[in-house]
Amino acid sequence: MKTKFAITMLLVILLQGAITKNYGQQQTQHATKEDSAAFKALVMYPDTIRLYIFQACEYPGAVVSIASLQTNSSTGFTDAISSFTKTEQEDFWNLGRYPGLISELAQGGMKSKEEIEKILVNYPAEIHETALKYGLGYYETLKKIDDLQTSTNTQFAQILSDYPLVTQKALKTLTQYPEIISLLNDHLSLTVRVGDHFRRDSLGVIHRMDSLNLAEIRQNAIDAAAWKEEIKQNLDETNDLKSAATDYATENGYSQEEINTPPSTEYMSNYSCYPYSYWFGYPTWYPYSYWYPYPYWFDCGFYYDAYGNMVIIGYPSYYFTNWYFYYPEHIHHYPHLCDTYINHYYGHHKRPDGNSVIVHHWYNDNKQYLPDDFLTNKTKRPDIIKQVGQMNEDAIMGHKGTTLQTVDKDKYFQKNSTKYPDLKKTPVTTTTVENKSQIVPDVIEKPTKIPPVKITKSVQKTEVTPKKETTPTFNNMNKAQEYHKQVWEQTQPVVKTKVETTTPQVQKQERQVKQAPQRQEPVKTSTTGKKK
Repeated sequence: MKTKFAITMLLVILLQGAITKNYGQQQTQHATKEDSAAFKALVMYPDTIRLYIFQACEYPGAVVSIASLQTNSSTGFTDAISSFTKTEQEDFWNLGRYPGLISELAQGGMKSKEEIEKILVNYPAEIHETALKYGLGYYETLKKIDDLQTSTNTQFAQILSDYPLVTQKALKTLTQYPEIISLLNDHLSLTVRVGDHFRRDSLGVIHRMDSLNLAEIRQNAIDAAAWKEEIKQNLDETNDLKSAATDYATENGYSQEEINTPPSTEYMSNYSCYPYSYWFGYPTWYPYSYWYPYPYWFDCGFYYDAYGNMVIIGYPSYYFTNWYFYYPEHIHHYPHLCDTYINHYYGHHKRPDGNSVIVHHWYNDNKQYLPDDFLTNKTKRPDIIKQVGQMNEDAIMGHKGTTLQTVDKDKYFQKNSTKYPDLKKTPVTTTTVENKSQIVPDVIEKPTKIPPVKITKSVQKTEVTPKKETTPTFNNMNKAQEYHKQVWEQTQPVVKTKVETTTPQVQKQERQVKQAPQRQEPVKTSTTGKKK
């Protein structure tokens, strides 16, 4: 089951432009919207990774075999830890995120505390406490997991042995990027077409993708800068984003102390994220793909420096945006943030991505209650947004046990319209989509709690506040990761709940064993510090 929304004709054009330069358009006319979005996401990877992807696409049978092996290995891992509590299971999944760690803890017999501490010298501090606990108290399970990994490695080597050495290298590398293998397997039509075009004109495809990569990076930098300016220019919008971010962090398991504790400069400059192991998968209770657990500030698009200043690193992620718009109380309590989203994402000139789809969905879902000058009357707009949020919130409160998707808002509004003086008195129900280029989904997926990622502590805030805002360094932030979240991941096969359909996912950069995989810029660019 896929989320019911289109990625717009722009993505189709990009796909066509990327693979039809020399071959005509007959084949790409049959490209699905999901394929188009997936192809666009591939554009955002560094050139070395894109080359590996193209080489892997030449052998779609290998992709299918690897995905099948992953299904078996992840099932075996889940079975091995099934008797433990949810918290313990999450710990095992987190241990699997660090390449070689479980094997070092398991091989050669049970380790002493001193032996484990020597092993952990080669791993990030964030996993030390968990590794020490489980290395000392859960050895048999770690050994079982390591045996499973050894067996999986053997089968993987057998699969690779049937292919050329250059293909073997490409496939080995791509297993370090779990979202890529998942994408290629879930979009086999895309994989086959890309592989076919690359086989016939590899240089032409590489050249075209390089050009698209540069164009996307430039546009992403422009979009991120525009969001930052919109937030900085209005104190109400700044305060709403801060308050919403605090709610988001709290609901996802962060303590107030963790929220208030600024990360160190070194931590921010070299921030890295290990994905869940491709072979073991991510926690099974997530109804959508969630390979990369990031700290809450990554999703909110800003963090606080050691002086308490708000440092904006980009616009919020799909996860945060979906969480914000899904619950009416957020719109009611923080209407200026919604106003910022409208300014940034709504309109025919706005580029489509996951966030814009959510914003368009909210607008079309409430359009019948909005006055005719809603988009043009920017002064009045926050008050109108607040009343829409309050109306939706009140409608739910008046129908206990229901969700906004099942509430008959029209009936509620007709009975209580006097409470919301700035909304239309006689709304007309319509299913017309205002912007034809944005086809919105029937429902937005219900947000799922994400695992809190511990932040490396820094010195406590000082009483002295610098006059100038701290500049984010984020030299190694990988824009392809966030791009996946906001473009193609919503098209992935999902588990359908009673009302909502869910989907997201994330990603990362090339890494070496025992070393944090630093997130690098896709290509040379002047947009250091911006994320997308």
